[in-house]
Amino acid sequence: MSEQQDSAPGALTFIGFGEAGRAMVSGLREEHPALEIHLWDIRFKGEGGAEMRAAAAALNAVCHDDLGPAVTAGEIVLSTVIAKQAVAVAEAAAPHMKPGQIYIDLNSAAPRTKLAVAEALKASGCDVLDGAILSPVPKHRHKVPILLCGPKAADGTAKLAALGFNVEDGGETLGAASATKMLRSIMIKGVEALFLECVAAASQFGASQRVLESLQPSLPGLDWPERARYLTSRTALHGNRRAAEMSEAATMLRDMGIEPVMAEAAARRIAWGAAQDLEAGLVDDAFPTVEAMEKAFPRKGDETV
Repeated sequence: MSEQQDSAPGALTFIGFGEAGRAMVSGLREEHPALEIHLWDIRFKGEGGAEMRAAAAALNAVCHDDLGPAVTAGEIVLSTVIAKQAVAVAEAAAPHMKPGQIYIDLNSAAPRTKLAVAEALKASGCDVLDGAILSPVPKHRHKVPILLCGPKAADGTAKLAALGFNVEDGGETLGAASATKMLRSIMIKGVEALFLECVAAASQFGASQRVLESLQPSLPGLDWPERARYLTSRTALHGNRRAAEMSEAATMLRDMGIEPVMAEAAARRIAWGAAQDLEAGLVDDAFPTVEAMEKAFPRKGDETV
């Protein structure tokens, strides 16, 4: 057995079985048929719980009704919930964690949230890492680029890498991974918000395609119509979550003493875009046509933001 294989954990626990958790578990199961995978999601007991349990069973993963047994079972516990629940979940997991376990918060949250997660788990003696997912998960599954930071980042990186995760050791500063993610999001989701605003306005004149194509000579390194379609599809499918992430970025900037003018505006525009029924126009592998984008945006006088 290689040294890398020898360092691989025998059991993982995912807190949250949404898009990210499900995609990662799917990839892991294909690569590691014998890996012990445990799951807990608050929705297991609610509407849609039966479907989620069936999906978990198809992946040979163990569903738990209660959080305690789930986190106790994993050598590494990965939290893939939503930013506003990250601390509450860590607080609930803390009484069941113990020294030797690694808790990795992979939520798109501000550094202060990651520090609060670490504080909630401090008494348990487990090692806490700040993780940042740097690309859409469904495409890459467990091989999605992940940056890990914290006092035991090297150990966590080695253990996940042994399972085929695409992880990078970002150093010992807890919160640095989430800061990297948030700062990157200010740029990427800021551009997303600009596209939404531009196309919404251009649609009043049926000029979206012409406007986007006219941008090509100015910045020829980017396929502007294609980028508009891609980012609009992200708004349609995950707009509320992406708007929440921008709100977290705004919190981070405010903590740094920087007024989050752009981050807050992007959060508002993306939230507005998510409410425009863009999903109805998704075609071609979830990309909307420019015509579909125009139809989804309200006509003059209808916008509320």
